[in-house]
Amino acid sequence: KRKLAIKNPEKYRKVYINNTKELNFYIEQGETKRGIPSNDKLPFFNWEVLNTELSIPCDYYEMDAQASFVDDNLLDLGKLNICLSYGYYMLTIQSYKFKRFRYRFSREPLRLVSPTSVFQLSIAVILHNNEYARQIYTLFQAGYMKHWVNRSKSHIGDFIILLFDKAKGGNTLKPIVDDFAYQAILDNWDSTDLTKVTAYLNQLCDDQVAQVASPPSKMFFEFDNMNWQFTPYAALMLLTLRAQHG
Repeated sequence: KRKLAIKNPEKYRKVYINNTKELNFYIEQGETKRGIPSNDKLPFFNWEVLNTELSIPCDYYEMDAQASFVDDNLLDLGKLNICLSYGYYMLTIQSYKFKRFRYRFSREPLRLVSPTSVFQLSIAVILHNNEYARQIYTLFQAGYMKHWVNRSKSHIGDFIILLFDKAKGGNTLKPIVDDFAYQAILDNWDSTDLTKVTAYLNQLCDDQVAQVASPPSKMFFEFDNMNWQFTPYAALMLLTLRAQHG
C-alpha cells in the first residue's frame, strides 16, 4: 500500500483532469449537468448539488500530498492547502444542506456525512486556518451526536471531532461509541508529561497503520481507499493544538 500511495496521484490524474470540465461547466453555466432535485418544502439552490466537482480535486491534492509525505518524509502544506480549499466549500455546502434536511425530508440525515470529512478538520488545524476549522466543526457539532457521520469501526474520526470540541469548541460533545479508544488522550491532551504524550502519539499512529493494513472486512473504510492512509492527521492535529495552547 505504501508503494501504491506514491503512484496513486499519477493514476488519478486523468480523473482529476476530466473533472475540471464538470467544474468549468458549473462556473460558466451556474449549474451542474445533473440539474437540481425538486423539493416543494424548500427548493434547492444550484450550488447545493455540487459534489464530485469539489471532492475529486480535494482527493487528488490530498493524495498528492500523501505521496510526497511517503516518498520524501515531507508534509506538502501547499498541496494540503489546495485540498482544504475544495474540502472547505464541500463541507460548508453539506452543513447547509444537512441542517435543512429534516425540514425538507422529515427525517435526520443519518450516516450521510462521509467519515473522511473529519480529516478536513485536522488539515485546517494543522494549517492554522482557524476560520475554516471552526466552520467545518459546525457540521460535526450539529450532527456528530445525531449520527450524521457514516462512521466505520475506527475511533480515529471520533477522536478528531472530540479533540477539537475539547480544545476549541466548548467541550459539549461526548463519544457515541462504546469503549472509546482515546478517552485517556482527550482527558490529558494538554498534559505536560512528555512520556505520556509520546505514548499517545505512538498509539494514534500505530492504530492508523494497523487499520490501513486491515482487510476491508474489518470496516475501517476511511483508510481503505487511495486517500488518508499514511499522513498521521490525528497525531499532527494533537501536536498543533498543544502548540497553540502553549
